[in-house]
Parts: sequence; C-alpha cells; structure tokens
Amino acid sequence: MQVISSMNNRSAKPKAVITMSITDVQLNRLQSRCEVIHTGWGKTGHRLSEEELAAILGDVNILLVGYEKVTAQVIEKAKKLELIGCSRSNPVNVDVKAAALRGIPVIHAPGRNANAAAEFTIGLMLTEARNIARGDRALRSGYYLGDSSSRFSGADPASDITWNLDGDSPYKQLRGFELRGRTLGLIGLGNVATRVARLAQAFGMKVLVFTPVSDAELASQLDVQRVELDDLLQQSDFISVHCKVSDETRGLLDRRAFGLMKPAAYLINTARAVVVEQEALLEALRNHRIAGAALDVFWYEPLPSNHPLLKTENVTLTPHLGGATMEVPELHSRMIVDDVFLWLDGKKPVHVFNPDGLKGDI
Repeated sequence: MQVISSMNNRSAKPKAVITMSITDVQLNRLQSRCEVIHTGWGKTGHRLSEEELAAILGDVNILLVGYEKVTAQVIEKAKKLELIGCSRSNPVNVDVKAAALRGIPVIHAPGRNANAAAEFTIGLMLTEARNIARGDRALRSGYYLGDSSSRFSGADPASDITWNLDGDSPYKQLRGFELRGRTLGLIGLGNVATRVARLAQAFGMKVLVFTPVSDAELASQLDVQRVELDDLLQQSDFISVHCKVSDETRGLLDRRAFGLMKPAAYLINTARAVVVEQEALLEALRNHRIAGAALDVFWYEPLPSNHPLLKTENVTLTPHLGGATMEVPELHSRMIVDDVFLWLDGKKPVHVFNPDGLKGDI
C-alpha cells in the first residue's frame, strides 16, 4: 500500500518544526532527512501560543508537537503543511477533523507511557495497602520519633532494632495488608490496564474488569473476568480507573457508585479525574465510606493550594507523575520519527489517528 505524498517528488529536504520533547538520537535521525526547527515546549519548556505557532509554519511541511494546540486556524494558515505528529497517546491538542479536511494525516504515539503508568498504578496500590506515604508523613511530622541524640553517627548500633511496639506505635497504627489474595477491579482495558492486570496477577491478585463486550476476547486472553460495573464495585478491594473520557464515562463514579463499594476499598486514579465526581469522592473519603484513595490526576491542574483534598487524611496525592519516566521520551520520539520516515518514503505510517487524512491507495 502506497501513500501518495508530494514529498516523493521533492528534491530539497522537507521543512519540519518540532515542539515535542525529542531525544538527541531521534533528532539526529530526523535532521538527516529534514530541515528541522526545534522550538516550543520541547526545547524551552514554554508552549507556543496559537499565534506564535502559526507564524513559523508558513513554509513548513511537517509539524511535530507535544502540548501546543494545533487548532483549525493554525492548520488553515499553514498552507504547505502535509503531516502532523503528536507525541501523546491521544492527540487531544490537535484538531484532527480540520487536519482530515486538508488531507493531513495525524500520527501519534499510542501506549508510549503505558508501562510507566501501569507500574505507577501498582506503586499507588502498594502505597495505600502498606501506608507508605502516611508513614513518611508521620515521621517527618514528628510522630513515632525518639528524643534528640548527639550520637546517631558512628555509634555502635544494636544488632536487633525493633521500633517501639508499645502504646501508639507505628506497628499498630500503620499496619497494612498484602496484595496477594485481594481483588482488583479495572475500569477500562486499554494499554495501561492490560499491563496493570498482568502485574497484579503476578502479586497473586484476582482481576475483574468493566469494559465493552468488544474486549471480551482480550479479557479472556488475560485471564481476567469481565463483569458489570455494579459487580466490580461490590467485589473489588482496589478499583483502578483506566477508561477514556466520553459521555458514558464522565462522572461514572458518583455517589451511587461509592455507595456500592466495600468500606475497606481503595480508589486509584491515574487516568482522568472527570470519570470521578469530585464531591462524591470527597464525601466518601470524609465519611469513610471507602478506606481511601490515591490520585494522580485532578479536576484542576495544578491542584489549587486550598483544595479540600489537601486536608483529607485518607488520600495519597501525586502531581500527575504516572507517565513521567526517563524511558518515555525515547519511546515516543522513536515511534514518531519512524512514522515520519515511512510517510516520507510514500508508505503508510503505523500510528495514524485519523486514517481519513491519508491520501492515496490505502
């Protein structure tokens, strides 16, 4: 299958603007075949405005973005633009419909941070089960500590040291539980959730999933049980959100949903905050309707300094770190550059978000 591109008949190097984060290795690869301008968020840490982006695209053929907004107006002004790449799993900052109307394919990097987010999800589960973050906060706040000492360096320590077991001890107050034998309920079964399922099974957990019937074969391959949402809520010790935002999933976890959960259950959300009703979650945490939650995503980001979650004890909060690993930039850079090269060679890119933007015999 060949994709007809004007690049095939061009003797000069095509011009490319890159605002995504890209590794040196992949940048050098791209520069071997394109005239490259590297600017914007990926280079300076500051996103270009719509006007700034449009101003540099006059004679540009390829645009590779991370977080800049590529609106219909930007696309309209970029008269020579023929390919758009977005280094995210879901190119929500690109007007893919406007691109398709111009016959411009939008390539993306699905699953670029799936492994990172899956490991982070398991990390949050362990944090809740074993009170890891609460233990750290307790020590730094002065709880469970002994008297000040001038001999904590170079002293002869005891061969067997046991933290205080008497009274209000951490052994009693922060004693957790093991993941083995517990039930994990997954809402969604995409790239992240499938990895979470495998990791959870390695811990000896039973895995349930609420997902469309179209995922039935995948669920069977993973040896996870596909159930209705109410059954998942009632049976799970951990409930982890991994679905996309849609009319059906927005506010999916509401007061009724929290009312069905076990009092000892924990909610984990590394996906999108709007799947959970904010007030319903706050109410469930304050009233101890559920045991707790661990959240990496919020309804407002950055989290406002006066947000009530910050004063809620039974919740662990992290600043959207699920996909933040050193490995992710290399993976999405390679995926995008590989697809750019396929397109330059007149072939179909592997990861095209809007197939209707492709030209030629597909």
